[in-house]
Amino acid sequence: MSLQFPGIADPAAFARQARAFADAIDRIVATGAPSAEDLLRAPTLDWWRPATRTAPALIGLVAGHPRLRDGATTMTTELFALDPDRWAHTWSGLYRLGRPINTSLGRLQ
Repeated sequence: MSLQFPGIADPAAFARQARAFADAIDRIVATGAPSAEDLLRAPTLDWWRPATRTAPALIGLVAGHPRLRDGATTMTTELFALDPDRWAHTWSGLYRLGRPINTSLGRLQ
């Protein structure tokens, strides 16, 4: 098995951080804002502006997706775990992997 976690040095630490993130979002949804204590502990970001980052993802033809039509070309959300022979786990969920594209031919195998 060639399990990979693209861009994640420590998968266990990432899982802990993701759980903490989900808990924080739940608290914000329930109360409408971070707590005063959380804001006091938070670092300050000055002279800020929105920015865009790139993250690993997959592109392919999807089938069996709850919101996309079969055969649609799609780009997944951020890729977090990958077994290139069997599956990929993205931010939004799990995918079974079919045939990879043969990039030397520029088409699906």
